[in-house]
Amino acid sequence: MTISNPGGSIEGVNLNNLLTVEPHGRNPALADALKRIGLAERTRQGIYRIFEGSIMYGIPCPDYSESTDRYVKLFIQRAKPNLAFTKMISNEENRMGRSLPIYSLLILSALQSERRLDIHSISEIINISESRSKSNVERLIESGLIETVGSGKSRAYILSAKVYRENDNAVGYVRQTGIGSIKYEELVLKLAREQKGITTRDNVIELLNVSDSQAYRILKKFYITIRMLNSDGISKSNIQLCIDI
Repeated sequence: MTISNPGGSIEGVNLNNLLTVEPHGRNPALADALKRIGLAERTRQGIYRIFEGSIMYGIPCPDYSESTDRYVKLFIQRAKPNLAFTKMISNEENRMGRSLPIYSLLILSALQSERRLDIHSISEIINISESRSKSNVERLIESGLIETVGSGKSRAYILSAKVYRENDNAVGYVRQTGIGSIKYEELVLKLAREQKGITTRDNVIELLNVSDSQAYRILKKFYITIRMLNSDGISKSNIQLCIDI
């Protein structure tokens, strides 16, 4: 479903700060009057509801990427609801006695889609600072909804064993906890050697059973690692990879 509204976004609002920018209207006096008589809700309430509704029903987040300075265009993808994911969120909110914060929902949605993310990737996806991401992640860990895998620079986050069990996907949980970033690099390098130095994103998706965006991040990090090794004095002839990201 696509919804288009002429006029473009309000000054200061863009795709990267839809949920973080300080709310304000085009005509503050008119907006305040409408709120007082009950004909309007709080500024930005609609965007929050759209994101919350999408995540609560386990479907992809709303897409505003086709918006321009002349109109705002919202695309809501038709998808089969993830009922197990919806039940998990509903159970947690019932336990807490309140709704989960929007950023907690966004993190859970990202992990449900991507399976495994480090704190930098989480921050990029939900468009907030790493410090704010960490505080939200810690609360979700305390709630038992996500857990850490790896340590140090290889630390990442996945949905917890409890969530995987509720989704009847124990195999998926074992796979995510059993493969670390070092193992990823070893497997990608081995594949490249077997293919005479060539590795593509499709190869990594098939090899590691990861999503397209995960494969991109793995190859991007791997390329940076190789480039750093070369700059430290290792001959380029020792590492000959053609990586398609």
